[in-house]
Amino acid sequence: MNELSGKILNNRYILLDKIGDGGMALVYKAKDSILNRYVAVKILRPEFNSDEDFVSKFKRESMAAASLSHPNIVSIYDVGENDGLNFIVMEFVNGRTLKEYIKERIKLNYQETLRIVYQIALALEHAHKNGVVHRDIKPHNILVTEDNIVKVADFGIARASTTNTVTNTGKVMGSVHYLSPEQARGGFSDHRTDIYSLGVVMYELLTGKPPYDAESPITIALKHIQDEVVEPIKLEPSIPQAVNDIVIKSMEKDMTKRYQTSRELIEDINRANINPNNALIDKRVEFEKTRIISSDVINEELDKSDIRKKRKRKTINVLMTLIILLLIFGASYFAFNKYFVVRDVSVPKLVGLSEENARSLLISNKLNMEIESTQSSDFPEGTVISSIPEEGTLVKENSIVKVIISSGPKTVKVPEIKGFDISYAENILKKYKLEIGSIEKQYSDTVPKGIIMSQSPNTDMEVKEGTSVDIIISDGPEIKVVKVPNIVGMPLEQAKNALKTAGLNLGMIKYGYDPNYEDGDVIMQGVAEDIEVRQGSMIDVIVNKLDDNVQQGQ
Repeated sequence: MNELSGKILNNRYILLDKIGDGGMALVYKAKDSILNRYVAVKILRPEFNSDEDFVSKFKRESMAAASLSHPNIVSIYDVGENDGLNFIVMEFVNGRTLKEYIKERIKLNYQETLRIVYQIALALEHAHKNGVVHRDIKPHNILVTEDNIVKVADFGIARASTTNTVTNTGKVMGSVHYLSPEQARGGFSDHRTDIYSLGVVMYELLTGKPPYDAESPITIALKHIQDEVVEPIKLEPSIPQAVNDIVIKSMEKDMTKRYQTSRELIEDINRANINPNNALIDKRVEFEKTRIISSDVINEELDKSDIRKKRKRKTINVLMTLIILLLIFGASYFAFNKYFVVRDVSVPKLVGLSEENARSLLISNKLNMEIESTQSSDFPEGTVISSIPEEGTLVKENSIVKVIISSGPKTVKVPEIKGFDISYAENILKKYKLEIGSIEKQYSDTVPKGIIMSQSPNTDMEVKEGTSVDIIISDGPEIKVVKVPNIVGMPLEQAKNALKTAGLNLGMIKYGYDPNYEDGDVIMQGVAEDIEVRQGSMIDVIVNKLDDNVQQGQ
């Protein structure tokens, strides 16, 4: 394809720099001249325009992706065709691909891996609920913004699924290192294919390399079908058990043994964040096989049953004798305790008392105090927080009552929750025994809607456990509208200034003739006076040009 930089599509999108080059399409950074913003324009390669299958696939991509609206999915703004070029206009993401991120970092710790995979899973959950399966999840199709927001892009081979699952007979789809077994076989596949590919991405994030590799793509595809995966924990022992289990369950070759929905995966990520070392995969107990028993064995067992009955009768007689003896012993013991043992006293309420006051109260009740341990709590330092035995328990005089003394409230460092959605933030705070406080919303041109843009207390501040963290959530960019002024009859420069004053821009200029106006005056405007439009919109005009008409009159 010839260099397209500088070309204008549909009189609106000015192509600037090429930022992507795929097997099916090219991607350009472009300027939307109407909304005055940068966008990404994906253009189908010309050699595919005559191929109805490719064009159809390209249009399916646009229709499927355009139905999705989520902070972790690259938005689709427009679809069109111009001068034989099929194109899609998408959100321009200022960042890098996850593949570039991995090459820079080699491998990530489990906390950052969970943060990234969590956001991808949220994107897939939204897509799957709307009937869209990606089928090409890989680090190359995942973008990381400068604010560390993860966005899934390039639904290049995605297609809207119906109530029937899709069978791709004879066609292997997706990139071979991240291919699911069912894709490698060219057979049955549905949304669980995305979960498998996400498991492969997670494997690479944790270990620095994909689970299967070989010299040829066919060999790699066969490994996805046949070879057992080496658990990531065996390559990197620092990986917690719960995180390892998430990868293994996501990459089950049998689709029915994987996570059945993205929500199940998200819930396990939340569990792993709270208790990373707890195993998540159930250990199955194999049931004992049914045995065939012969008639001789049955008769032998019947004979043994008669012997057991005789022994049972004898045992009952012995037990009756023992019960009588125990009753006699119990009565004797009761009498002994009543008349010869020291009296019982009730443990008084000690919780909330200082160590000194608790000791004095026990002495007055003819009891002794021993400090069992100290623990952090909301009680002031030096205060009794529990007793053993508990309050109201009857004990003998001069018994020892053990107490636990408060060492004061425990403090924790506030984790960073900026850049996450509220669901993920709640789980992070829960791990630190903190909670979400007040929630405010503010407009933002840089932070996606639904994402936390600030927090109080700030990251790394020392606070007591149970403290509430107040947050401000982005409500997305504020849409402002203005009224179009009347610029008909104004000289062009004056009209331009009037539009600028109103928060608008001068758009396309055309020339016409009207004898009622001076040369260079605006004789018509593209949007009528007092119509409300989005701030920054372009207003086209027709300017009076007398010269040509005067010459024609001569």
